[in-house]
Amino acid sequence: MLKILLFLSLILLELFSSELAVIGDKNFPTTNLTVQEIRAFFLGKKRYIGNSKILVMNHESKSPLRMCFEKNILEKTKRSLERYWRKAYYQGKRPPKIVSSTNMLFSYFYYVHPSIGYCDVNATVNQEVMILYRVQCE
Repeated sequence: MLKILLFLSLILLELFSSELAVIGDKNFPTTNLTVQEIRAFFLGKKRYIGNSKILVMNHESKSPLRMCFEKNILEKTKRSLERYWRKAYYQGKRPPKIVSSTNMLFSYFYYVHPSIGYCDVNATVNQEVMILYRVQCE
């Protein structure tokens, strides 16, 4: 009986988990990034790709996408990120631009190059974006 419950819970977990895609605009200068490079962009440690300043976009703080991103990519808690940005502010670093929706993210991708953000991988269908990295959310 315990094995059956465990098996069913694993199936349900799989059904309710989603895949997050770190994406760039269609002309993004590279086809893939490492987790370390993504962290550097989203933590303001790296601002340029090649000779171009990159627009980095983050979802609102209560967004499930952002929670997944912070946990699985940045590997930081909300509290540790707040502390990080308070300290970084005095070093001249600014946090990523906040977007309120995936549609808003895609609008920026259309007009601003290079730009980077993230969304549910299913939202990238029929969009002119480049998937740079994927991670499973739980």
